[in-house]
Amino acid sequence: MPFRESIRRLAERLETCEEWLELVRNLEEPIFLTEPSIAVTLRWADKQDLFALNALQGFVDDPAIMEHAMDRGDRCLVLEQDQRIFAFAWVTFRDYGLALWYTLKVQQGWSYLVYIFVHPVYGKQGIGAYLLGSLMKELREQGTRRLLSGMYSNWDASFRLHTKMGFRVQRRLSQCSLLNLFPLPPTPSPPPSP
Repeated sequence: MPFRESIRRLAERLETCEEWLELVRNLEEPIFLTEPSIAVTLRWADKQDLFALNALQGFVDDPAIMEHAMDRGDRCLVLEQDQRIFAFAWVTFRDYGLALWYTLKVQQGWSYLVYIFVHPVYGKQGIGAYLLGSLMKELREQGTRRLLSGMYSNWDASFRLHTKMGFRVQRRLSQCSLLNLFPLPPTPSPPPSP
C-alpha cells in the first residue's frame, strides 16, 4: 500500500476537516452599491498605512511582509472616518499560496481578495457591502474582469456578504488535518446531494 494511501486511511480515523470555498464574481456584471449611513472616506492604502492595518485586528502578516506584497503589486482599499482606518480589503493579482501544497492560480485579468475586515464597532451597518462593492468597481475600472475570494464554509457572515454581492461558489475543497497538527492536501468535496 503506498505511503500516501496509508496516511489517508489513518487520517480518516483521526482527522478533523473543514470545507474551503472558492468563490468568483464576474466584474463585467452590474455592481450595485449602497452608500453607508455614516460619512466615510474611501482610498487606496499606501505603505504608511501598514502599521494601522496590522493593528486593527492583528492582521495575518507583519508590516514588512505587507510592504513586500505591495511592492509586488498588491493593493489595499481602506475606509476611514475622521482620518482613522476602520475597514480594509486587500487584493492581489498574482498566484496566492493558500497552503503548503495548494496555490490558487490567478489568471490574467483576475484578482484574489486576500482579506476583508470591518472593525466590529462598524458591523451591521452595510460597511462590508459598501467596501466590497467599491473594491469591485475600482478593480473593474482598472481592467479586472473577475474577483476570486475564499473562505471556510462555516464563515456565515462572510459567505452571506459575498453571495449578496454576486459571488458564486466556484470550487469546494475539504481541508483536513491529522490530530489538528499535520495538514493534509485538500481534496475536492463531493457534489451536494439533490
